[in-house]
Amino acid sequence: MAATRAGRAARGNQLNWRGRRAMRAVAREYSQDARRRRKPRRPQEQRRMLRASRYRQYDALARPAQRDNWHRRVITMKRFLFVIDMQNDFIDGSLGTAEAEAIVPAVTEKIRNFDGDRIIATLDTHFPGTYANTLEGKKLPVPHCFVNSQGHRVNVKVREALEASGKCEAVPKYTFGSLDAVNMLRNQLAEDKQEELEFEFIGLCTDICVVSNALLMRAAFPNSVIKVDAACCAGVTPALHRAALETMKSCQIDVINDAQAEASGASGGIDAQADASGASDGNAAQPGAEAPAYVFDAEAQRDAAVNWIREWFEKNGPESPAVIGISGGKDSTVVAALCARALGPERVVGVMMPNGVQPDIGDSEKAIGALGIKGYRVNINKAVSGVLEEINDIDTFKNEPKLTVSAQTLNNLPPRIRMTTLYAVSQSLGGRVANTCNLSETMIGWETKWGDAVGDFSPLARLTASEVVKIGLTMPEIPRELVVKAPSDGLCGRTDEDAFGFSYEQLDRYLRTGNTDADVKAKIDAKIKGSAFKRAPIEAYESGIPRLA
Repeated sequence: MAATRAGRAARGNQLNWRGRRAMRAVAREYSQDARRRRKPRRPQEQRRMLRASRYRQYDALARPAQRDNWHRRVITMKRFLFVIDMQNDFIDGSLGTAEAEAIVPAVTEKIRNFDGDRIIATLDTHFPGTYANTLEGKKLPVPHCFVNSQGHRVNVKVREALEASGKCEAVPKYTFGSLDAVNMLRNQLAEDKQEELEFEFIGLCTDICVVSNALLMRAAFPNSVIKVDAACCAGVTPALHRAALETMKSCQIDVINDAQAEASGASGGIDAQADASGASDGNAAQPGAEAPAYVFDAEAQRDAAVNWIREWFEKNGPESPAVIGISGGKDSTVVAALCARALGPERVVGVMMPNGVQPDIGDSEKAIGALGIKGYRVNINKAVSGVLEEINDIDTFKNEPKLTVSAQTLNNLPPRIRMTTLYAVSQSLGGRVANTCNLSETMIGWETKWGDAVGDFSPLARLTASEVVKIGLTMPEIPRELVVKAPSDGLCGRTDEDAFGFSYEQLDRYLRTGNTDADVKAKIDAKIKGSAFKRAPIEAYESGIPRLA
């Protein structure tokens, strides 16, 4: 009996040893196959050895269902949000547009609500000493995003949202697409084989840097999910924005909120309504209230304005030229371009009227040259100085105190003399003077009465400043930098918005939709009320005597 038990024990030990050896072999194969990412393969001999083992728990390794559970992977999704170039120069700086300003609230809200893993904010970056020699500098000779400049900084509202997220990483880039961002993610995600990836893009400009970076990510991570939020992007023009979205769709990039962008106008400037959340609007509509419909068709308005100018001249000067004071800004340049289309460039006269030395007179020359219209230069400095000198030497009759010329007089005298000069040139040519003020300026009184506020015909009087920009961007004959140039009066050295205390985007949105921040609304209302006398006709005494003709 003892011998029998000893023999059984020996055979049991031998089976146990064989079972352990088989287990180690299978475990080793599982480890190797896991690294190779393929299904494990087991020789039939190992399966027989495992079945012979007295340890039944080893059998589970050989059962197909259990084997699948053993090798099942837990797959998670990593989500990244790319915020592309939301910098001051692209929003309200040297290359800023109303389209870009309009998406700031939606971008800010998108960042605040993002619950993914990381946010990557790209910063377009150039250097003052080398930009002009780069290909981009030669093709786009507009200084922008110079390192350490105000224009290089991220918009303050966007920056606050990024900082509050606690998950943002800034990546400078020196051309349209960022290979640094691609390589950074490749290195960081190299070990995350169990992850699926999602990249979402928002920012500026849809047709340049957004599409460049989205396609780079598509090439670097071909099996990832890539999205572009159309409502949080803006292009150089609405047409280019639309074309870029279609390009990305064809490259299997998902475009989201596209219907929302078209309905609200978010792809094209200040005609965008307040974003759906209403978080950025102090005067947002209440639930259930309908926002006023507002869709601006720049090309249709441009063509209608051209026809209107042509018809006006047929009635009021069939042979007369249009005479326009050319400042080098968007308003005078767009009016000159509209007149050139309506009448032909040979019937358009541009008059440059610097007051002494005008630093940006080159922009006026560029506009005249690009449009092919006639051009004159009249320096008004002597006229302005002469009037001021005579006021300083003014004669008094009853020992009245001498007049002190006010700062407001110093600002408004040059535009009045400019208009006098413009009418002198126009009358000498038998022409008609164009008024170049837009609705935004007129409503808040940002014009000089009997100066730039007058004229014989006014193509822009019913169009906001942002709408003028949109029209200008549809006219390839106009140099783009003149259309997006920050508006200034050319008199006191400040931009218009510096003087306003609010932006054109806020003003134009209020004029078209009635919506804007509460404090901005109060400022705009005060300016509209305070300048009402400029828009009113001259009041006249009513004699009561009937007029027969």
